[in-house]
Amino acid sequence: MKITRTLLFVSILTSSISFSQNGEKNFIDQPYIEVTGSMETEVIPNEIYLNITLNENDKKGKISIEDQENQMISVLKSLGIDLENNFSILDFNGYYQRKFFSENQVTKIKHYELIVNDGKTLGMVYEALDRIDISNISITKTDHSDIENIKRDTKLKALKIAKEKAVGYAKAIDQGLGKALFIQELNNDIVTPFYKNNTYMLNEVVTASQGIEKDKIQDLNLKSITVKATVLTRFALN
Repeated sequence: MKITRTLLFVSILTSSISFSQNGEKNFIDQPYIEVTGSMETEVIPNEIYLNITLNENDKKGKISIEDQENQMISVLKSLGIDLENNFSILDFNGYYQRKFFSENQVTKIKHYELIVNDGKTLGMVYEALDRIDISNISITKTDHSDIENIKRDTKLKALKIAKEKAVGYAKAIDQGLGKALFIQELNNDIVTPFYKNNTYMLNEVVTASQGIEKDKIQDLNLKSITVKATVLTRFALN
């Protein structure tokens, strides 16, 4: 028991000496200012993901999936789209239709993903596919190829805003701003647009673009991606 008390006393003494030698204060033991900085960046997407569905039952006379696909690929190539990197098959299935008064049939359905990079190309794709009677198209998501750098820049701008606020507050009370004591990200969100009624919007695009020369088709009004950042900071007051 005596030995235990001696060790405890030595431990407390060592901690006190270490603190006094360090000589640094915790930030809560010194004057400081706490502020937040927020920033939003809006960017037009340059990656628009489309879902295209081909269904043999959608065509009068039941044009085969293979023929529809060949027509579609030919049209997309004519628009200069990089099919090797921006076009892929998502799903391929079929269902068996049993009929009483005619031959049984197997109907095939195929889903594709196409990526376009701007509103003008998007309008051209819809207009061109509409001409070959392919209209089951929808926007599944939008993105930006440089989104990570945009997120980083937005956070840095939020931090600068926090510092500017702190400088202003310190100046208002005739004090100077010291070094940063604490920095924390509170919020870093990406808000991507949601296209609730893709088919309606894109049908409007096709209708509006009829009779317009291909090179005069205007960029579609794509909704922006919003990158949000909020930073909490604490600065020493001098």
